[in-house]
Formats: sequence, structure tokens, C-alpha cells
Amino acid sequence: MTRLSSKKRGISKALVLSTWLYGFFLHAYPATFREAYGSRMARVFRDSCHDVLQRHGVCFLVPLWLRTLTDLLVTACLERWFVLKEKTRTMNSYSPPQPFPLRLRVALTATLIAFAVSLVASLHLYLLEDASPLTQAAYTASPLLRFSYDGIYLTALVASVAVCAIVGYALVQRFVIIGLIIVALLVAFGGFGGLLVRHPATFLVLFAIFLALILISFMIGRAVATRTGRLLGKRSAQVLGACMSVGSVLLVNVVVLVLHTIILNPVSHALYMQGQIDGTHFNFTLIVMVVAFLTMIACAMSLGRAFHLSSHQA
Repeated sequence: MTRLSSKKRGISKALVLSTWLYGFFLHAYPATFREAYGSRMARVFRDSCHDVLQRHGVCFLVPLWLRTLTDLLVTACLERWFVLKEKTRTMNSYSPPQPFPLRLRVALTATLIAFAVSLVASLHLYLLEDASPLTQAAYTASPLLRFSYDGIYLTALVASVAVCAIVGYALVQRFVIIGLIIVALLVAFGGFGGLLVRHPATFLVLFAIFLALILISFMIGRAVATRTGRLLGKRSAQVLGACMSVGSVLLVNVVVLVLHTIILNPVSHALYMQGQIDGTHFNFTLIVMVVAFLTMIACAMSLGRAFHLSSHQA
């Protein structure tokens, strides 16, 4: 009886997760297409998953997902192409994009600088701890230390995807969602795809956290773009929203980085403060953390001022 109940709970969780992921991937379609067919497609997919789970079990979701993703990629690209052709056909004259407001340019610059500094800090921590013989012993003694390190790594990857959104909305403005999905998959499999063979359960956990962070940052950006779109215009509002997405992820990255290095790592903490790792007397780790923290404050202030001005005037 207990085994049967556990199996039902597993099937229920697999159904909920598959439905949620499919709803997320539906954003690859144009908004007009999703409004017309999105709910119907999600319902059909949920029914198909339910039927497969009831008849065959969780393992048979893999071929269903392969067919679904292949069909989704092809049809989403076709729908985007049809929308692009329609826009091109109805366009009478080319109007150059409006320049970004000054505060948005300042916020964009501060966001990119904060991203570069945080990336350097995360990469330096990775190289430093990878070379230290104390690292494995510290991770074995403290799972929380390992979790915080994975958090730094994942937030750096998510911030890289969000920066691609800034570039897409600022320069391309077309097929941005499809491009971000492809970039996110490439970053995920390039960043920790090797775990899929060695530790598949760890890979699935990290991939789920990675997708959750991307979704949360995407929702923050969409909310900001919707709030400021009337005043700034669609392009500027989308760039501001993407900057907010990057800023929210970088905030988590810097906080976890500082906590990991100073609070959660008592074994290496003394070495960091004395600057004795790798035989150097220059405490680069502490300096880069302080710079990352200060640039994060500057990024938050500039984004807050840009958002406050646009929302207040709207």
C-alpha cells in the first residue's frame, strides 16, 4: 500500500513538473499565438502526459518530451517567421530606434560593469578553491558550503543568460525568446552537462534550480518592462527589464559569494584574510569581493532611479 502511494506521488510530481516546463517553453511562440492556442496546447500536453504516466510510467515521458520539443522548436520558429514576414509586409517606412534615455544608459553601463566584476569574483573563487587541498575536506564536512558554492556558480551562469537578453533587446529585438532558450540550454549543458553521465540526479537538481532562477529573473524583467513600457517605449522598457533581471541575479550572486567566503568557510577564511593562498601577499579575493559589492550597490541605485523616474512619470 505504501509503495503504491509513493508511486502515485511520483507520477503526480512528474505530471506537475512536465506541465510547468511545457508552459515555460510555450513562451517560444509569439504572444498572439499563445493567447489563441496556448491554453489548449497545454491542456492537450497535460492529457498526453497523464495517459503516458498511467499506462507506462515515468520513463516513457522521455520519448514524449523528445517528440514534443522537436515539434515545438519547428513550429515556434515557423510562427516567429510568419510574424516577422507580416511585420515586414505592413511596414511602410523604416523608423530608426529611439535612443535610450540618459538614466537608462547609466543603468545599463552600471549593470554590465557589475556583471563583469561579479563574474571575475566568481571565477577567481572557483580557481582558488579548485587549487586548494582544503576544499574537498571542507565540502565533505559541510554540505551547506557545497550548496553555497553551487549557488555562486549557477547564479553566474544565469546572469550570463540574462546579459544575452540585454544584447538581444538592445540590438536584435527579434526572436529574443527563442535565442534565450537556446543560449540557456547551451550554458546549462556547457556549465554542468558533464554531471548528466556521472551524477544524473545532481544534474537534474542543478538544472531545476537553474531553470527556476531564469524564470524568476525573467518574470522580474517582464514586470518592469510592462510597468515602464508606456513612457519609455517598448525597446527601452525591455532593456530596462533585462537589466533588472541581471541585477536581481547578481544580487544573489554577490550575497552568496560574500557569505560563502567569509562566513561559511572558516578553514580557508584565515588564509584569505592573510593573503597566503597561492603564495601571494596581495589579498585579491577580498578586494574583488569589495569591488563586486560596491558595483552591485551602484547598479541597484542606478536601476532604482531609472525605474522610479519612468514609473513615476507614467
